[in-house]
Amino acid sequence: MARRDATLHDVARKVGVSTRTVSRVVRGEQGFSAETEAKVRAAIEELGYRPNLLARGLVSGRSGTIGLVGGDMSDPFFPELADGVQRAARDRGITMFFGTMDNEPDRQQSVLDSLVSHGADGVIVFPAAGTDEQLRGFAEAGLRIVSVDHPVTGHNISAVMSDITGGAHAAVGHLRERGRSRIGFIGNATSVAQRRRGAYEAALGDEAEVCVELDEATSSGGIAATARLIERHPDLDGIFAYNDVMAIGAIQHLTASGRRIPDDIAIVGFDDIEVGAFITPPLSTVRIDRLRLGRTAVDLLLTMMNGERTEVTTLLPVELIVRSSS
Repeated sequence: MARRDATLHDVARKVGVSTRTVSRVVRGEQGFSAETEAKVRAAIEELGYRPNLLARGLVSGRSGTIGLVGGDMSDPFFPELADGVQRAARDRGITMFFGTMDNEPDRQQSVLDSLVSHGADGVIVFPAAGTDEQLRGFAEAGLRIVSVDHPVTGHNISAVMSDITGGAHAAVGHLRERGRSRIGFIGNATSVAQRRRGAYEAALGDEAEVCVELDEATSSGGIAATARLIERHPDLDGIFAYNDVMAIGAIQHLTASGRRIPDDIAIVGFDDIEVGAFITPPLSTVRIDRLRLGRTAVDLLLTMMNGERTEVTTLLPVELIVRSSS
């Protein structure tokens, strides 16, 4: 005889709570203790219960799906973050669709149009540069949006922000503590990169010269930007990179050109992608907790979908991780 799929009633019976409580846990709502939530989630896992999203949608008018719209997939940060978002969504009984737009506004428009046409209840997006009005248009039409690391204001739009200013100040302060007085920045032209550049400039202060080179946010872009930066500023003794991938490119170029790291030039990246700990020398970086970021974004989106609040900006702390590159 085929095994019967577990039901909402099975989970409620095992835990000793009402089906309403189980349903609220699955939907990510509030109103129960952390202990109750843990017991319900353990029973869901043990029994293999999977919510009937179609039935839920017919009753609630929701599809039980959300979208994650990312930018440059050559940066390992985005797949690692997508995994965190997917885990958080799955734990809450939500299906996640993932789309990329390569930081192109037209492509972002097409991805969002597709998600809306498939009935997504909301989206988490790393906005392409200059698309605030585009996002406001979707939000005004009823789509709930959580913007990541870019402040967008408007009805049905909230944001989850990493403390980029704090991270840049920690990175530049660390380089100065190591005796570095000529600190450059490498990055690209995306909105997130420009926010990190602005934070770098603010951290340097008025008395220090700003040394900036922009290129693609890839390891090859890091190589090219670093080569130009060193050509323009040969006495540079520190580099703060927009992301870890560019920082790795900087290490490759400097090592190939005979510069010692960190003796001649110290380097700090941003994001703390996994590979950064295993290169030579291991990369100092500003860590973004991707699992926490994913959970926060999903929970904020679910809260918005429940109609409890909108237009909220949540600031998450970052952490300086010191390794051998600095």
